[in-house]
Amino acid sequence: MSEAKQFCHELGALQLVRLLSEGSISLREYVEAMQAYSATADAQFKAFAHYDPAFINLQVQRLEAARQSGYALPPLFGVPVAVKDNIDTEDYPTEYGFEGARGRTPREDALLVHKLREAGALIWAKSRTTELAYLTPTVTLNPRVSGATPGGSSSGSAAAVAAGMVPAAIGTQTNGSVIRPASFCGVFGYKPTRGLISNSGVLRCSQSLDQVGVFARHVQDLAAVAEAVIGGHYNESGALQFPLNLRQVCEQEPPLPPKLMFARTPMWDRMAPVSQAAFEELLSELNDCMTEVELHPSVANAVPWLKTVMEAEMHTNLTPVVQAAGGQASPAALALLERGGKVSAADYLTAKDRMSLAAGGFDEFFDHFDAIVVPASLGPAPTGFDSTGDPIMCTVWTFAGLPCVSLPLLQTEDGQPIGVQLVGRLHDDGRLLRTARWLVQRLSH
Repeated sequence: MSEAKQFCHELGALQLVRLLSEGSISLREYVEAMQAYSATADAQFKAFAHYDPAFINLQVQRLEAARQSGYALPPLFGVPVAVKDNIDTEDYPTEYGFEGARGRTPREDALLVHKLREAGALIWAKSRTTELAYLTPTVTLNPRVSGATPGGSSSGSAAAVAAGMVPAAIGTQTNGSVIRPASFCGVFGYKPTRGLISNSGVLRCSQSLDQVGVFARHVQDLAAVAEAVIGGHYNESGALQFPLNLRQVCEQEPPLPPKLMFARTPMWDRMAPVSQAAFEELLSELNDCMTEVELHPSVANAVPWLKTVMEAEMHTNLTPVVQAAGGQASPAALALLERGGKVSAADYLTAKDRMSLAAGGFDEFFDHFDAIVVPASLGPAPTGFDSTGDPIMCTVWTFAGLPCVSLPLLQTEDGQPIGVQLVGRLHDDGRLLRTARWLVQRLSH
């Protein structure tokens, strides 16, 4: 088992489950090795807001007892998962990255955390979030790019996976808070179709836009972790959301070679030249299966519409949180609440109405292509810690509620990650993940 101490932090979620089920490694010894690694790595990268080996050891005892009783191993048996600190957990505090919520201890788990435990995952730590899951940076560092932001608001979740502190992590996205940090930190990130994962027990920022997402080291791991938490709740339309067989579909070979659509988007001119060049090379490399199609400039209207919906709803939802803390918050948060309070009912309802139409506007593309390929961010992670980067390359797709994956397929000459974002049809998440896995394999040969 001495080998476990050397490679424990390199294992993906499904690799770990296989080794544990075969008995090739011991859960107890793996956990001890990972605890030692996590403590050292977190001292450097500051990805965890709350981490306590005692809480982990209690979970290990329960899993070992279940295994000894002869129960079938659950699908994420023994997998450490970091959970963003805006998601309720009954053992760890949940403080929203907000000084005014320090010491907040929920009575029960969020539904998705309950489902993770049910699937055999270890709730390893609470990963740091920017204040109130908005813009003000936290102290987390980017493990892949020294001196650069890890992105936000799911800063700690992305960094923890990138640093090997956990094989998977949970984040949330209201604009670009999963896809962008995944790109900056060079890991895989997945934002499902809006509504597939319950937001119950998650800090409500913008109920129309908030989506739970997953970070991992492999596409198959994204599918496995997301599958464990999807379903079991009523979505916004009042319909019961059933589980999905994401992993099974993801691991299948596509019935036909996938066809990809490359779109520069109306934001192309804002991208860093090094990223533009990298995507030009990708387009050339995939010229047999990827076709460039120009999006109508009107898709850029999603940017102000999302801003309208987000700021109005965040004003309604977060003002009581800030007021309960005596009105103390960062200048950025206070400015957000002020702007949101000035959004007119007419503007809000107009933008909300456009949301319901946005996803359908891309259906014609998905009749011909398996996925749309676009940049995940404007470029590599920006240097400095005054900002978490611009989420605008995610805005259109978040507004439409479409499923997205960020793949760490490109990099600069000095190794800075550049994420490739794949966008899929609404409620066709399995096909998107299958296409993503195929693309990773295609480019690794």
